[in-house]
Amino acid sequence: MTESQSRFVQGLIVLLGVFAFAVVLAFHNITDGDLWAKLAIGSSLWKTGHLPRHDVFAFTPTLPKYIDHEWGAGVVFYALLQWFGPSSLIVLRMVLALGLLALGFRAGRREGCDVNILLLLAIPAAACILTGYIPVARSHVFTFFLFAATLFCLEEWRRGGRWPAAVLPTLMLVWTNLHGGFVVGLGAIFIYAAASVISRDRAALMVFIAAACAVVTLVNPYGLDFWRYLIPALLHPRLRILEWRPLPPLAWDDFWGFRLLFILTIIALAAGWKRVERKNWPGLAMLAMTACMGWRSRRHGPFLAAAALVYAGPYFQAVWGRRFNLLPATGLLYAAIAVWVALRFLPGASLYPLSPIGEDPVREVDILALAGAKGDAATPFAWGSYVSWRLFPNVKISMDGRYETTFPESTFDLNNAFYDHQGDWFRLGREFKVDYVILDLQTEQLRPEALQEAGYVLITNMFNVSALLCLPEHAPLLQAAARALPPSTVDPLDLSARRDR
Repeated sequence: MTESQSRFVQGLIVLLGVFAFAVVLAFHNITDGDLWAKLAIGSSLWKTGHLPRHDVFAFTPTLPKYIDHEWGAGVVFYALLQWFGPSSLIVLRMVLALGLLALGFRAGRREGCDVNILLLLAIPAAACILTGYIPVARSHVFTFFLFAATLFCLEEWRRGGRWPAAVLPTLMLVWTNLHGGFVVGLGAIFIYAAASVISRDRAALMVFIAAACAVVTLVNPYGLDFWRYLIPALLHPRLRILEWRPLPPLAWDDFWGFRLLFILTIIALAAGWKRVERKNWPGLAMLAMTACMGWRSRRHGPFLAAAALVYAGPYFQAVWGRRFNLLPATGLLYAAIAVWVALRFLPGASLYPLSPIGEDPVREVDILALAGAKGDAATPFAWGSYVSWRLFPNVKISMDGRYETTFPESTFDLNNAFYDHQGDWFRLGREFKVDYVILDLQTEQLRPEALQEAGYVLITNMFNVSALLCLPEHAPLLQAAARALPPSTVDPLDLSARRDR
């Protein structure tokens, strides 16, 4: 096969890969609970011109200051929703995920790795980042992409380029105001700065760049208070939240891509170590750091995908690339994946985000909205932001997924005791006038019967998936709204329904 023919086949392989990856992302079009909180803060800033300094969404005790490390992501999400509609949120997710793979691929090529090796490596890398890009849409989609961009810039700097000296602080400035994950990028820059000092390669300039990147993190709406909030937040264990827990070594779950990539990378490093003469020590440090992060907290797996594409390629090539002509096998593998994706995922793929019953308290909020309800609502951790997005300022919530950004641990415990139906579970109802209670019957222990014994009236029970109860004084209004409820649910991403708010 001639070189031009090989490039043509490689181009087809890339197209097949982009098709398969985009279809899988389009198939997973269910909105994530964190999206609603970001849209709420983006809407507030868009309409008032300033960020709230104190929480306005909850009726329970909140922290003295409200510092949102993802405020910029909320502005981006809300702007896209307003200008281009709901589908733009899925398109943004696709662009950032494919951009991460493209940057990692390009950096790997600059490292001298063969195209076919990188195409094969991209398969487990893509599986690894899926867990970060399946939800629609979360602020960390920016972090994983910007991490790959940072590694690309650092590698260009290591190879003698000067343009990253200006780009890196700019990236860090943008990243700081999008998501708190910028600290991972800052750590990568510090590792490269330390390597420059040790090797005496433009050390002074690299240290200056690292210092500039650290300084620009202070350019945010909160100044130094941002770091005073962020450091405790980074150290917070969050063990009650599944995605923050350590990843079990042996399990079949959504994180199989990380485990596969980790195993393959370890094998390649061990087998190819002696055959790779020039070691990229900062790169090896990044591989170790991202692997540890992924095992320590399962939500951090996509960091390893970016690092593996950038740094692990030479070791894979040293083991397999010189022994086989990988192009035919690579083409067949990509074709098989594309066919499987077309059969399995394409029929259900959509560019429109959905919020089905069970994922969010859709019908319960429909009833409250139709009734024009006002007051305070007890809400599960994962559903509070949805209620705020659709019902604020008429209804305030007890808790939502913003967690340590907004609430002290005592409020978190108070709400958990209520929904876990443990101990003095009704303390929330005694200390506050809770007008409405929304129940997640799939994951929470609290049942409607317990609340009915406490004096609440059951308004609706949606297929034993979710339920709405209220104080007796609100029951006639909500019961009438439930009877008048249209058969179709309200689209929460339809901004026309929010024009009066």
